Amino acid sequence: MRCPYCLEQVEAFLRDTQKGVSHCPQCRTMIPRAWLQGAQDLRATVGVVGFSGHGKTVLLTSLFSTLKRFSEFWAGYYYRSLDDYTHRLIYEQVPLFEKGVLPTSTPANFPSPAMVHYHALPVFGNAFIGYYDTAGEVFSDAAQIERAGFFVAHSDVVLFIISIPDCEPGQLDDEMSRLLDTYIRAAEDRLNADIRGKQRMVVIFTKADLMVDRLSPDLQRWLADGSERWYAIEIHDKLMALSLASLQIEEWLRDQMDCTRFPNMARDHFKEVRYTLVSALGTNHSPDSGNPDPLRVLDPFFWMLVFTRDLEKPEAKQKMFDRLMNWLAGFRRKSAALPPDTSQ
Repeated sequence: MRCPYCLEQVEAFLRDTQKGVSHCPQCRTMIPRAWLQGAQDLRATVGVVGFSGHGKTVLLTSLFSTLKRFSEFWAGYYYRSLDDYTHRLIYEQVPLFEKGVLPTSTPANFPSPAMVHYHALPVFGNAFIGYYDTAGEVFSDAAQIERAGFFVAHSDVVLFIISIPDCEPGQLDDEMSRLLDTYIRAAEDRLNADIRGKQRMVVIFTKADLMVDRLSPDLQRWLADGSERWYAIEIHDKLMALSLASLQIEEWLRDQMDCTRFPNMARDHFKEVRYTLVSALGTNHSPDSGNPDPLRVLDPFFWMLVFTRDLEKPEAKQKMFDRLMNWLAGFRRKSAALPPDTSQ
């Protein structure tokens, strides 16, 4: 088994029968009882890769904030923290974020992971997810990733976060490829991680509301429709829509943004790659406007769940593929039945 905190393989956790607690023999961290008893639940470790200032910490905080509110939509759903660090994040940092106070950047000394237990998620049931965020400056060279990026390199899913508005004009492919190249070299050569065989990647274009004019009309509508209520019902259909959107975003990246080296490299070095657009704060948000209104912030979260389910239940992947083909067939029939546009 693998420790959810240090990600080292261990034969067994150390049990203190007098206190009734268990610890990892490697990192000595106390293992939550819920994690020990929830062997049937989905489990994922999620690492975060991205430059400083591109919105990694804001995205995770926005995700926790958004997921709080879904107990009114999803029957029986809630989530809770599994340790003191995560508890402070959820009950101290998230409320500040909801008042318009943005979280500070992640320190370079790599804090503890945020360990969350989700209950009664639609389609997926219960899930444990550990989020490993680290400072953006760590990803400036392979040596720094070797020092502080072990957890990210050995995570099941990596979130590759990039803010196109914060990239130099005309340099998007170079900047994305440089970051990915550095991460691959560190993970494979210095940290002995089998990312090609074991790691899935979700590419997240953050601050998407600041580049609406660069999106295709279909992607503009996709972003605008991504409020929290979009996820309230019919999750099976929404997962199909996410699959189609991922293809459209990759096509846009290649054709409209002239970015081909990065997607080719990503496809070759990871088990699977998906693409998302996110606005963690929402359109027209300003520091004094109060509660953010994020768009599409749950898209990466559902890809984490899909990847984890496919890892633990391989038959689910074929079922999802079959469902996607049926969904696309119905989508095409519906589109063909629409009358032609005569507005022009």
